[in-house]
Amino acid sequence: MAFFENFTQVIRQKWLDYVQSNRAWLTLQMQQTSVRTPDGGRRPSSFLVLGVVNALEPKLSNLMVPFYQLNSDEDALVEVLGLNFDPEMVLDNTDHPPTIDANEEHPLLGDGPEM
Repeated sequence: MAFFENFTQVIRQKWLDYVQSNRAWLTLQMQQTSVRTPDGGRRPSSFLVLGVVNALEPKLSNLMVPFYQLNSDEDALVEVLGLNFDPEMVLDNTDHPPTIDANEEHPLLGDGPEM
């Protein structure tokens, strides 16, 4: 279970980094479609969230098929991945910029360490 908890934390951070980099168009998109969150906020549609995090974290695609076979409800998948929160509320309450994990690939820094 520790693997999954760590994995969802990585996905959460990548999602927050994406939202921060794309706030302008996400704000426009959410004027048309948004989902209420348990924290009293709102987030983009589950399909958008799942598409983005799958693109940002290729390892997630290995889990999506079994997850989807178990429960094809996209809102439930977002919940399981720990992404059912208002990213704007989280970003607005963060006092420090996101960090870059040295073991990950980053477009500005090149590839991470070879494995």
